Parts: sequence; structure tokens; C-alpha cells
Amino acid sequence: MVNNFLDDMHRPALPYKFKFKFSGCPNDCVNSIQRSDMATIGTWRDSIQTDDVLGKKWFAKHGMDELVNDVISRCPTKALSLKNTKDISTAEGISSVAINDTQSMQIENHSCVRCMHCINVMTGALAPGKDKGVTVLMGGKSVLKIGTTMGTVIVPFMKLESDEDFEQLVELAQNTIDFFAENALEHERTGEMIDRIGLVNFLEGIGRDIDANMILEPRANPYVRTDGWDEEVEKANQRKASAA
Repeated sequence: MVNNFLDDMHRPALPYKFKFKFSGCPNDCVNSIQRSDMATIGTWRDSIQTDDVLGKKWFAKHGMDELVNDVISRCPTKALSLKNTKDISTAEGISSVAINDTQSMQIENHSCVRCMHCINVMTGALAPGKDKGVTVLMGGKSVLKIGTTMGTVIVPFMKLESDEDFEQLVELAQNTIDFFAENALEHERTGEMIDRIGLVNFLEGIGRDIDANMILEPRANPYVRTDGWDEEVEKANQRKASAA
């Protein structure tokens, strides 16, 4: 990325600076989600890996109170639960780690948001999944015109293993910088531009389809759209048909 965009970073002919940051895992120790226009964060899309031997060893040292209060209760989506080992579900997306001879902690991986807390606390007993890739977010920044913003998910998951994968990431960055150069106002960061023109217009401008993973939560208040509704419905139907 640096080799491809060195000229833009060294002597930028842009409305304002454009920062890249890269984190190897969702712990995001460099705070890329809040301090960069394009954040690339390592993640995984399969189930959390577990080790029963290390799980029992951790439990023998820390006990039930710490398991419940510092692991299970702190899961933001309640994806963790304590069950008898014989009652652990065998459904797809369910994994578990044994904590003693009769009990296990069940993990509903479909509900996991990769916050890393349980993995950080139970290191070894729990580990990131094997199907690794990255999530790309855009628009993070510190205080300027509209205050601090967090990055918005633009690519929920993509592999970064082959040369073709890296070329796709470079192409995404190039499309974003080109759109930013043409549409941002003077002294305006990417996040402020997205806030001003709208996320839908930004995604269309860089050639990305709308994905439910880009939305933090549904609107709490209803609204009426009076323009372009039929066209948006047709686009949505076309996307569904092409994905079928």
C-alpha cells in the first residue's frame, strides 16, 4: 500500500490528508478504527478455536467467579454460555471449550462480533479461527469539523493471501482516493465527506454494493422516502437475482 500511494502521502494533491492504518487482529492496538481514513483490520470468519486441556487448566487457576464475571458476562452479544458438556449443541456455528470434567463454555459463533475479550482473557484455551482475512473500514478520524468518528465497515471480509487479493485492496484504496479527491471539500476528511454526502452515495462512488454488515443498527424512528424509491427497489432486486 505504501509503495502504491507514496506520492499521494508525501505530496498529496488532495483536499486534506488520507491516512492508512493496519492492525493484525481486532484488538486494533494502533486504534486504526478511529484514527485512519482507511483501516484494515485482521479478522476471521469461521468458529473460534478451542483447546480443552488449556481450558481446564485456566479454570483450575481462575475459578468459576472469574469465568462468569470476566468472560461470559462481558460478552457484548451474549454469545457465551455455561452448560453441562452433554448438553452442548451440535448445530453449525457452535463450538465449546471444556472447563472441567462435566461442564463446558458454549460459543455461538454466529453471534460473535470479534471483540477479542474472551480470547484475551482465556489465551490458549480460545484462539481466533483458521479462516483468516481482513475487514476494511473507512472514515475514522479524530476531532476536526464534526468531531471524532469511527470507521464504517466497507468490506466485511476479504482474504489477503494472493497477489490478486492485494491488488483488490489497492484498487479499493485507489477508487476511494480518486472519489475523495473529486468530491471532498477543502480541509475535509473522508469521514466528514461521507457524513455530508451520505454513505449510499459514497458506496456507489467507489463501486461497492450495500451490505447489512455496514449498518450498526436499524433506525429507531420511521421515515418516508419520496424520491428514487422505485429505482432503489429495482437495484436491490437485481442484486438478489445476481446472488442467487
